[in-house]
Amino acid sequence: MNTHGRNEFQLPLPLDSGVVPQPKPRSWRYLLADTISFSKEIEDGIRIQKPERAKVAAWLIRLIQCGQCETIYVENLRLTKSEKQRIDTLCESRPVSVVNICVNKGAAKNIVVGPW
Repeated sequence: MNTHGRNEFQLPLPLDSGVVPQPKPRSWRYLLADTISFSKEIEDGIRIQKPERAKVAAWLIRLIQCGQCETIYVENLRLTKSEKQRIDTLCESRPVSVVNICVNKGAAKNIVVGPW
């Protein structure tokens, strides 16, 4: 019987195994907007000029399906019931949030600060 105390522990992999844990892939935050933008401090944000209304749902679907976005902010988002259902289903199957930012003309000089 060993009566001496030992301070040892076993790692899951030997230190020299060459296996290096991979960092989590970068997740992007997109903003589809006409009049608002991210602050300059946002490093993982991409602002895209909002397309015409008929194309917004298609753009959202593509961004969600790309697998590299975390959140999509849309200025004054308007979707049909079927478009909303499709986007809701995609967001549930992937870790993506779509946020509607309502902007009115009277608030043109207001600043929105995140994170949300």
